[in-house]
Amino acid sequence: MNNTNGYIDIHAHILPGVDDGSDSMEETLRMLQIALEQGIQTIIATPHFMAGEKNPSVEQLLNIRDKVQMEADKLNKGLKLLLGNELFYTESIVHALKSKQALTMAGSKYVLVEFAVRESYETVFRGMGELIRAGYAPILAHVERYLCLHKREDLISELVKLGCYIQMNSSSLMGGLFNTEAVLNRKLINQGLVHFVGSDCHDEKVRIPNMNSAAKALHKKCEVELVNKIFLDNPINILENTYL
Repeated sequence: MNNTNGYIDIHAHILPGVDDGSDSMEETLRMLQIALEQGIQTIIATPHFMAGEKNPSVEQLLNIRDKVQMEADKLNKGLKLLLGNELFYTESIVHALKSKQALTMAGSKYVLVEFAVRESYETVFRGMGELIRAGYAPILAHVERYLCLHKREDLISELVKLGCYIQMNSSSLMGGLFNTEAVLNRKLINQGLVHFVGSDCHDEKVRIPNMNSAAKALHKKCEVELVNKIFLDNPINILENTYL
């Protein structure tokens, strides 16, 4: 893809030692090298946050982010790390955001939200609506995981009409015709029901920051303009804090 600014990976567990992602600064640096090879130039680090649990403080995360940025500068001066959280939804999440215990995406009104895999659709709909009414622009993380939304384009469309944005993991888009899940996921892309693709990277071997590989796979199945919108244009709205 021809974009001098590179990809923006909006979902990444790349900060060392803060959640179930990178274990060390060394692993983080190897992940950053992979990200550069994949054409990624901006990463929003999104460590897990669960209200009521022991989470790293915002100050701790900022400190770790700054240390990673210093090391990243040695790899490539153009590589930028921003900060957010992947928020596990509970009824306390709005309070955690308002009280600045939890982070929005790169200081914007966008928030990345996940639910339990077996959560009911009613809870997902109600929870996302609660965040919208509180003034946030919620992004549903890895939409392909939720059992209540599997093969339910009608329900995903209902969430979009509510005001939600939908994120899919890059690895979920790769695979041939015999990979039925990848086929279903690419169908959601073509139906315009996905706004963002993020790597959801956790390590340097299995769950890597693989944005360009996914974009190339989609180019074979989707219109170029649609792929560019999801991979390149939409993420800029997060950084500029503007609605899509």
